[in-house]
Amino acid sequence: MTEEHRLRTLSHCEAPRRAERPPTVTAQEHRRGDARWPVPRHLEASEVGHLLNMLLEAYDGRRPVPQIRGLVGPEVYAGLSGPHLTRPRHRMHRIHTCTPAPDVIEACARVEADGRSFALAARFTRTPAGWQCVRFALLKPQRPGQRTQRAAA
Repeated sequence: MTEEHRLRTLSHCEAPRRAERPPTVTAQEHRRGDARWPVPRHLEASEVGHLLNMLLEAYDGRRPVPQIRGLVGPEVYAGLSGPHLTRPRHRMHRIHTCTPAPDVIEACARVEADGRSFALAARFTRTPAGWQCVRFALLKPQRPGQRTQRAAA
């Protein structure tokens, strides 16, 4: 009894092959958000919290700043990539988000380090490539007896 074995394709299970190359997209089409690129979806509060944790890790020096280059605007990147002093680990406890405009998310959080509480404020804007943090500030309380300096009007 000889049984012949043959391999046969399961055409209904395999993905169709493409003979053509994927279409190339010019930089101008990419910037204006051409229909071939999906629009970044709206972020949930948990995702904003994850992004803020990544930014805090870069601020503390626990994450290399070039790792978050695509997530932040040029001003925030310049502020995070300066000289790093030894900083305590910051832990985020409470996050609040709001949407003042359709393509903007503002977030604030309570952050603790060395038993002290701080406020964190951030602003994310939607770009064709995704969400990007354009403002990031860790607001620390003033020390007793320290005068506030105001910018000249």
